[in-house]
Amino acid sequence: MKKLVPFIVIGVLLLAVGLVAAQTGNLPGAGWLSGQQVQNVGSASAKIAFTAYDQNGNPTSCDERNVPAGSSTTWQTSTDCNVAPGFLGSAVVSADQPIAAIVNVNNVGTGLANGQYQGTDGADVAQTIVFPLVKHNHVGRTTTFYVQNASTSSADITAQFVMRDGTTKSKTFPGIAGNAMVVITPGDVLGGSGGTGQVGSMTVTANQPMAGSALEHETSVPVANNLMASKGFTPNDFATKAYCPLYRNAFARQKATTGLQVQNLSNTAQEITMTFTPRDGGAPIVKKKTADPNGPVTFYAPNEGSIGSVEVTSAGNIAAVINEDGDNKTKFTTYACFPDSSATAKVNIPLAKEHFLGNTTGIQIQNVGAAPATNIQLVYTDSQGAGTVTIKNAAPVAPGASFTANEVSNSPSTIVVVSGSLASIDGKNTGVVITADQPIVAIANEVSTPDQNKNQDNKNYEGFNQ
Repeated sequence: MKKLVPFIVIGVLLLAVGLVAAQTGNLPGAGWLSGQQVQNVGSASAKIAFTAYDQNGNPTSCDERNVPAGSSTTWQTSTDCNVAPGFLGSAVVSADQPIAAIVNVNNVGTGLANGQYQGTDGADVAQTIVFPLVKHNHVGRTTTFYVQNASTSSADITAQFVMRDGTTKSKTFPGIAGNAMVVITPGDVLGGSGGTGQVGSMTVTANQPMAGSALEHETSVPVANNLMASKGFTPNDFATKAYCPLYRNAFARQKATTGLQVQNLSNTAQEITMTFTPRDGGAPIVKKKTADPNGPVTFYAPNEGSIGSVEVTSAGNIAAVINEDGDNKTKFTTYACFPDSSATAKVNIPLAKEHFLGNTTGIQIQNVGAAPATNIQLVYTDSQGAGTVTIKNAAPVAPGASFTANEVSNSPSTIVVVSGSLASIDGKNTGVVITADQPIVAIANEVSTPDQNKNQDNKNYEGFNQ
């Protein structure tokens, strides 16, 4: 079976994509595949090419496509790339218009696991990457990392783990070929016992620019039923303030509950402040914790049944991720929080499903401006470019608060139709462009429709600010 996974974006017009397959010491079970959804976020039709690289840096060209402005296209590893069964590698996507892309990793057909994460723009690749959350067989879960050499020259890549129990250890992986990637597990660096059962963080350095992704999975099961996927943080993501659009505690039918992991990127201890703003009104809730030098701290969502958004601050640079699971422990998601420097009035969502093959995408948009957001518009375009509908928020969104666009074809009272017909996107796979009258950040959270695929794992990814 052909298998691909991780992801990078190199330059405005060039994407590098890391891809991963299940092997011993890697993702559990079999049947792993990846799909790469690429959105043309330019003003004209784009010619987009996809090239896969094995772990020796040898290329395989997949098909080239013309994609209308605002629309998206998908490369499925199993059908669109002529790589050998069991392929493990990385990829580069190039275009003559600006693009944004995500990776979807799953074992559908074998298990229920599914994860999505954002590609890394070429302007963001760097010689340092951090991952705020590492699990080394912690409550039966482990994080595996995929780090891509985002250059054409050989790279020596060093991973350093800092665990909550005080364990600190590093290891160098030499001679990683240009455009290729290396798979790093906590056991590779910490050994069989160091940090086992612990949570921590990881910093990766190299003599060439890199990008990377993290996949959290069950440590040892015959078939995987869930997966959590997120990108690595490069220095452009480091900041003293970060935003997390979706934060919950035992919320709704799935009892979704959130944990926030923050990595202190300073060489001295730092106080970390978390401010939770309820989505539907109410006073913000503030919590504070102190993080050791280069170490992590964890916050959990307050008040059972709550949903809202979060702002994280510190005197020194931080990076933060959200982890979430439900009461049945089969639906897991994660996403990277946004540095305040990334906030803009426009966000691109390459993949949004509206009752498409049993799945629907909810988009959570956080107003990170200083005034209420009165005009948050979402333009949905189906993957063939045939149907378009524009909606907006029905009520102002307070500073720090969030707005949810979910199952919009059902005409919820929280939205207003600006143009087009909601019926034109029902049952469709779409791309979405969001604009607002205040700076915003957003995530896309895909779930199974309650009466279909109801045991399928959830997945989400970060929107692309433009």
